[in-house]
Amino acid sequence: MSDTVISVRGLGKSYQVGGKPHWAIRDINFDVQRGDVLGVVGRNGAGKTTMLRVLSRITDPTEGEARIKGRIGTLLETGTGFHPDLTGRENVYLNGAILGMRSKEINAKFEEIVDFAGIGKFINSRVKTYSSGMRSRLSFAVAAHLDTEILMVDEVLAVGDIAFQEKCLNKMDQLTQHQERTILFVSHSMGAIQSLCNRAILIENSNVHTEGATETVVRAYTTLLLGPTGEADLSVAKGRPGSGLVRFTSMQLEDLDGNAISSVPAGGGVRIVFDYESNLEKPSNDVILTVVVAGSKGTRLFGLPSDIIRSELTLDKKRGQFVCTVPKLPLLPGNYDIVASCIVNRELTDKISNTCHITVSDSNYFGTGRLQQGNLGDVLVDFKWDCLSNND
Repeated sequence: MSDTVISVRGLGKSYQVGGKPHWAIRDINFDVQRGDVLGVVGRNGAGKTTMLRVLSRITDPTEGEARIKGRIGTLLETGTGFHPDLTGRENVYLNGAILGMRSKEINAKFEEIVDFAGIGKFINSRVKTYSSGMRSRLSFAVAAHLDTEILMVDEVLAVGDIAFQEKCLNKMDQLTQHQERTILFVSHSMGAIQSLCNRAILIENSNVHTEGATETVVRAYTTLLLGPTGEADLSVAKGRPGSGLVRFTSMQLEDLDGNAISSVPAGGGVRIVFDYESNLEKPSNDVILTVVVAGSKGTRLFGLPSDIIRSELTLDKKRGQFVCTVPKLPLLPGNYDIVASCIVNRELTDKISNTCHITVSDSNYFGTGRLQQGNLGDVLVDFKWDCLSNND
């Protein structure tokens, strides 16, 4: 008996744009087995969210088919599946009823849902009064705790605070390990994809570009983003807060001699170079740059703020480069996410997330031909062991 729970063949969805068909996805083909955690990666606008909307029956396909065995829980957009005029409590029961659950079954899960979402005193308030974070927390809690066999999650790392994001990822990990829940997980965080997913697909230009083992797909995605020279074009990156008076336009990885590289050897040195454009009316030396590096499950590993080391930075040109030099990058092999921000005259001018990545490659850092395994964390630390004898 086949254990395939999702079978997608020739799936396509088009919309009319300017009187012409625009294919958001086309000729998508893949299978998902029971208990799989399938990572879905790709650039903004590639078609990832559209694919999940079709698979979750929110919208109909234009062509092709998707055969799905089991009840589906979804977390696609903030508050999807919630009626704004109903209370949080009423929406929990409404979602359970849609899944075919009885009131008794929902009762058994209700306290756990409310506790996970952390909105206890607001559960009897109308959902339209909730903040986006509250709606997101309740959406995930409902999707994860009600009786579904398949969970589809789109960018859980983009909502809520860091602690709740990690709580969501830990819950998904628990669901797959102990309940054989099948998960489709869309994320720009390569650390989270590598940590959670046993397989992945890369969507590019509305098609499946690469499918297979997670490491293979992450490498393909990183190469697609950075190219063979390790450069990322940031000029078209969307969803970035800030005034825009100073904006990052590209990111390039270099070795300590200034040569372009696509990956950094574990423990090796790296220059993270950001090209920028400035529309400041006059020069400023009140400039703070910060790079934050995130690892598996979106956990922030360390930050590199320029003001902590009292870097003297002056913006007096329309174009230039910000360079962050790390003599020894303390990371084990893997893919890491970068969040970069620029503050000028105490005002945020630009912040880049979900676009920049660093690939760390294997090295002989300790001179033994070995490095720690990833289950010991992400950070590479110099250390030694001694055995000291006590004098009796």
